[in-house]
Amino acid sequence: MTWDGSLTIAALQSAYDSGATTPAQVVETLSRRIGNYAAKDPAVWIDLVPLDDILVRARELEQRYAGRTKPLLYGIPFSVKNSIDVAGMKTTAACPSFAFTPKETAPVVQRCLDEGAILMGTTNLEQFATGLTGCRSPYGYPRSVYDGDYTSGGSSSGSAVSVGAGLVSFSIGSDTAGSIRLPAVCNGLIGMKPTLYTVSTRGVVPASKTADCVSVLATTVADARTALEVIRWYDEQDTLARPFSMFDNLTAWPSEVRYGLPPQEALDSLCPEYAQVFEQIVSRLQDPQTHLASSDFDYTPFELANGLMYGSSIVVQRLVSFDDYLKQHGTSKLHPAVAKIFDASKGFDAIQAYQDQFKQLEYKRLVERQFRDNIDVLIVPTTVQHWKVEEVEVDPIGRNAQLGRFSMFVNLVDLCAIALPTGSWTNAAGKEMPFGITLIAPAGRDEDLMRLAERLLPILPAPPARSTA
Repeated sequence: MTWDGSLTIAALQSAYDSGATTPAQVVETLSRRIGNYAAKDPAVWIDLVPLDDILVRARELEQRYAGRTKPLLYGIPFSVKNSIDVAGMKTTAACPSFAFTPKETAPVVQRCLDEGAILMGTTNLEQFATGLTGCRSPYGYPRSVYDGDYTSGGSSSGSAVSVGAGLVSFSIGSDTAGSIRLPAVCNGLIGMKPTLYTVSTRGVVPASKTADCVSVLATTVADARTALEVIRWYDEQDTLARPFSMFDNLTAWPSEVRYGLPPQEALDSLCPEYAQVFEQIVSRLQDPQTHLASSDFDYTPFELANGLMYGSSIVVQRLVSFDDYLKQHGTSKLHPAVAKIFDASKGFDAIQAYQDQFKQLEYKRLVERQFRDNIDVLIVPTTVQHWKVEEVEVDPIGRNAQLGRFSMFVNLVDLCAIALPTGSWTNAAGKEMPFGITLIAPAGRDEDLMRLAERLLPILPAPPARSTA
């Protein structure tokens, strides 16, 4: 039996158990893949773990677990967004003048290592995790694995490409306004954004602290579930943490899950190609095998909450996160788009901050009522369009706002979400490009969403095959 090169957790575990390959052999193969892929896209990584160190880690795992029960992530290669601390490796948040070398590894990374995973490196991102395009980094702009002219999505841009290109099995990133879900759709991946505050954010450079959520990119729902199982825990040292056990008594979903779709006026924001694919998907949702029932609801509070992320004083949290840096450097060393956002955030006063906080609470309560009375899950297009890098550069702020049309409200009103690759469209160059939807539900419904995703994916149109290393 030989290893077929697949990086799903199940495939690697099977290959290890059968003796078809070893962790050391896998990481040597991946090191070559990473080198080869760098010729195609040199902007995926910020810092790679030296191969010699990776091999030491792999062989140590082989010796430690020879003939013994192996941990959940034994020999599984992964990457980490470079805004998440790894001891001894520079944390830059894609801003060289901000960089520092942490002495401790973030708990989310350490928990993966403790379960036997092998870190390959830290990935590129939009500077200070501010944006959804993937086009705001001095380390270059990662490109979609489907077509190098197109954006990777952001802010977890390098993380998505590292998974989509077959360089790692999964990646740990973060999602504040859609920073896992948007890269997922641009690279044909699963993007699992768990319930807010149930995964530790200690050792993670904050973007907007009350809306930041450590999340997972993977190629399968099963792999996203396994990674989430490892990283989700109650961290008492994280001031915002809450135990997932607080959701243990949620009422089970009905046999026919009630779903809602955005109203037509919201869907009119889709580009023609996306609109056509979404129509096909909606028709598939009516298949009896989905066990779904369409339901009417009021989309208004979701829409209003969406406007708060960058259109209210909530954006000032980004100034708070980098206050020391900004006092020393100002915005002169930042990417122009990030500097523009930071400069525009300085005009809010305390009165406006409280007004916006109260609005957020109001919209959250209204959203809760919609889920209680009318729907179990909201199904949306993950975004409105997939642009070329050159198109984003023409209007980086405007394009970013459009990309977040169906994503920015999720954390602000305490929802969990999973982005799914489904369907395709053909670009002007004749290449098949991925489309995707996002399933959204109230806090604590993470497993319900993953089970629903597994039920829907075989019924929905398949995404195009990814171009891997």
